[in-house]
Amino acid sequence: MPSLPSPAPIAVIAARLDAGPTARALQACSERVASAGYYLSVGPWHEPAGLALLDGLRPAAALVIGPVDTPTLRTALSALEVPIVETWIACPQTLDSAVAIDNAEAGRMAARHLAEKRHPRVACISADTPWERARREGFISSAAALGLELVADIVQPEVQHMNDGRMAFLRLLATNTIFDAVFCTSDLLAAAAVSEAHNRDLQVPQDLAVLGFSDDGSAVQWVQGLTTLGVDAAELGRRAGQLLLDRLDGERGAGQHDMMEVVFDARLST
Repeated sequence: MPSLPSPAPIAVIAARLDAGPTARALQACSERVASAGYYLSVGPWHEPAGLALLDGLRPAAALVIGPVDTPTLRTALSALEVPIVETWIACPQTLDSAVAIDNAEAGRMAARHLAEKRHPRVACISADTPWERARREGFISSAAALGLELVADIVQPEVQHMNDGRMAFLRLLATNTIFDAVFCTSDLLAAAAVSEAHNRDLQVPQDLAVLGFSDDGSAVQWVQGLTTLGVDAAELGRRAGQLLLDRLDGERGAGQHDMMEVVFDARLST
């Protein structure tokens, strides 16, 4: 009986793995590549000490969560001379290929919706991640162009739990500004904003409208009737896995940019 070939590793380059959307994307990607004899290898590859170990891993390919934004990491990945797929946010200088979201356009879509709903005074709550920064920047620039007044811009450095989102909304209230609507750049921030608003007897959307961004649909489960923009994290992972396989099989060359569609779901919160 012939022996099966040994599974080959695909290195996962990610600063953090504990975010829900990241986990869902990785799970879907791992399932897609497993049938072809590959497995995802997670390690501190993005750290200086880990880069020395990355070459010894001899990965068949690399899956990147977020942008490759340091020269040292870019050099180390290029030196591997393997297919590389970046995800979530497209870098202008993509090393190889990408499955990404136009996060800035998602922010612009949010601003257009609030303008159409005639909410003239708006606020933004975001976390300090590359994709949320892009959503925030798209929202702010489009809000200005549409004549909306941005009364507050809250960037929460760390957002892992619902309480972090509540703290961000409390920081917004502490600005003592009057606003008609708030755009939250993630599921957790949106759910926390609605929850804390209700705790303070603020009615959504009568007192303020809330618009969120959903990577996995969880905000809609937490808050019925929440208006969201969104993308399917699991589908992103599957598409990244397929692109990795296509690159490894030589069916597609370098320079691929697969853009995920941002879906808008208008509900009651705006």
